[in-house]
Amino acid sequence: MRQSRLDRYLLENPALAHRYEKIKTKVPRLVISGYDITNRCNLRCKGCYFFDGDRSSQFSDDRTLQEFDAFFASEVERGITMPHFAGAEPAKVPERLALAAKHWDRGIIYTNGTLPLDPNLPFMLHISLWGAEKTDAQLRGKHAFKKALDNFANDERAIFIYTINRQNISEMREVAEVCAQRRVQLSFNHYSPTRWYGFSGADLQGDVLSRGKGRFSSHDDQLALREEDLQTIRDTILELLEKYPATIIYSRYYNERINNPQGMFRLDPETGIANNCVILNAPHHREYRTDLTWDDADCCIPNTDCATCRHYVANYSKIMGEFHHHLDNADDFEKWLEVYETWCRLNIRNWND
Repeated sequence: MRQSRLDRYLLENPALAHRYEKIKTKVPRLVISGYDITNRCNLRCKGCYFFDGDRSSQFSDDRTLQEFDAFFASEVERGITMPHFAGAEPAKVPERLALAAKHWDRGIIYTNGTLPLDPNLPFMLHISLWGAEKTDAQLRGKHAFKKALDNFANDERAIFIYTINRQNISEMREVAEVCAQRRVQLSFNHYSPTRWYGFSGADLQGDVLSRGKGRFSSHDDQLALREEDLQTIRDTILELLEKYPATIIYSRYYNERINNPQGMFRLDPETGIANNCVILNAPHHREYRTDLTWDDADCCIPNTDCATCRHYVANYSKIMGEFHHHLDNADDFEKWLEVYETWCRLNIRNWND
């Protein structure tokens, strides 16, 4: 029988084979779908992915617990193995999360971290973080980072996700130092402007700037990243990976790809929607709204503008879906594997055990 390129790489490098086998064993069937389980939140943050647009927050939030229970059961039947719970703030509806835990033993909760969550929930917690103390309070209306540290610093499920934007790039080192001191794990996300604004760059028009609950007040007071910011972000993350290897969870190869000014997505010229987004095109993935309806045009962040999307969920998934494009040589395969391993560290409990 003819030996495949992958077989040869694994045979020649037993350590590589062990890493690949661990993924196949611990994540044998990865089927992701997303659920906005409430439109309630205790914060109103600048650049909020949920409230900044009309593709998520306008739907009703009046389904009963019995309806949620039946719905979650039907999603398991549909084959979903990795649910992502978001919304506004999932911690506002602990009874719905408790029902979800009846049906799944793994998944992700996206939370601002300022409210407690049942320690018995089996899901990983991705805690949003928007800067050091002053910027955090400015963008979120309260000291959310400090409260989240108080709530979850000793919770092994918790990973703080720092959303890098134009206003907080200079604070990445300070926040990494705080996380290292508190012994919490930290990863990074890139702020991605929403469809609400169309293109949210230096050419924003005045009428656009005034929309969206006043999130952007001028050309110089906005969150959207510029091309020149990407090199700074790339170099800073490399520096932090070297300085805080026990704190930072991030892929070096992903760091190269995500900070390429060209971006990863190819757009349909008529719709402006990415036609090579793994999440948008995955047959099982749906992004359910609070009324338990869904739309084919919605990805993991329904309001995001595909043209400027650098969101970590979509872009990690994009590279993970490029398996066959990374088989030309062992080095390329190892880059792909490192991205997948990083995703597992972010999303699978006890991955390092």
